[in-house]
Amino acid sequence: MAKRSPVIFSAAIVLALFCVFVPLVSMASQAEPKSQASGPAEEAITVWKVGSPYAGNTPDTTIPPNLEQQAEGMGIKITVRALPADGFAQTFFDAFKSGQAPDVLCNGIIDAVTTPRGTFDGIGSDDKIRQALVKVTGSLLGQDSRGRDFGWVYLVTGSSHSQAARRLVLRAPECNPSWQSTPLPEDLEKSAAVIARAYLQGDRPTLIRSEDDDRLRTDVEDANFRQISALKVCGYWGDEQLAFAPVMASYESSKSVGHVTLLLTLRKHHHRWMLLTAGTDPITITKFIDNLPALAHCLQTARGSRGKILPPKLLAPEDGQYPKPPSGQRFGDFIWQPSASPEVVAQVIEFAYNGDARLFLRFFSGKSPEEDRMSSGQLWHTGSGWKWRVWSISGNGEIVFSDTRSFTN
Repeated sequence: MAKRSPVIFSAAIVLALFCVFVPLVSMASQAEPKSQASGPAEEAITVWKVGSPYAGNTPDTTIPPNLEQQAEGMGIKITVRALPADGFAQTFFDAFKSGQAPDVLCNGIIDAVTTPRGTFDGIGSDDKIRQALVKVTGSLLGQDSRGRDFGWVYLVTGSSHSQAARRLVLRAPECNPSWQSTPLPEDLEKSAAVIARAYLQGDRPTLIRSEDDDRLRTDVEDANFRQISALKVCGYWGDEQLAFAPVMASYESSKSVGHVTLLLTLRKHHHRWMLLTAGTDPITITKFIDNLPALAHCLQTARGSRGKILPPKLLAPEDGQYPKPPSGQRFGDFIWQPSASPEVVAQVIEFAYNGDARLFLRFFSGKSPEEDRMSSGQLWHTGSGWKWRVWSISGNGEIVFSDTRSFTN
């Protein structure tokens, strides 16, 4: 048999490889545009940011950096247009009528749009506009360092990119970076998540099974139960017996959509965490939370005996009465006698209403005063029944309560 030439053999290999790779390269070059075309297209949502009708200003077009980054990660680009309040109503009406409405409206002037005799009075289509606006809480302009929303925010139903805007406001919630809380033990995290979901969704049977016997219950007269899509428990402040756990959740409801912040107070009974208070009240989730690191420090360092501590005592007003202001004053006072027990490190003043709780925290330094008080100006009017009481908290996390009184506010 004749020997093959090495040159001929090498040429055959090259030719074979060429026949294999050229079609592959051609296929890849043809597939590349197709792949690019089938990738997710970036959606641009338009935000109209309206200035104050009182200041007459045109607001800036700043987007919170974390919001912009999260939007980009979802394939969404945010474009902001700033407008003064003067002339805004007609501009918005024209855009709405022509199908060019923005996807989001922001700032205080918007609240007037949703009232029967508001900014759109006399234009002719306020009912349609009101029905198109969906209030957003906590998730678009974001919140400041104290957890408060920056102004009013509304989605505009039926706008060009309303679904993209809705996806953005329903993104997974994140914990407030200013909270210096402690990581959660497994049992506390599990209990807090179950209780938070039950509270926000109005799951009464689950909530009843999880309630502390000392929970101050009030009737829910204006229910705004939410359908929770994502929920995150953001650590806690406290000790092995008493825990204050903040929770962030994304939700939809009949009245609004977005993110909500909830604070749970949990107390351990027979190795099980039980619900003592739950609140989305703005004072509870801002000023009260601000003081919780200091309370946690007291509970960790001021350990005392587990002896019985004396309860505080409510002094005024009488049960069923609202504080009467002194002559020439606008507000009256809630008055009580703090516990005289030296083991007490702090007191909580609890006002419960509509299934919610407004909490205030005060610390003791030295001997407790004979009398303490709080102005009724610290509350807001709901036109419903309220209850109030005072807690005394010892250094080992034990709690005793005053009696409970009610009033209408």
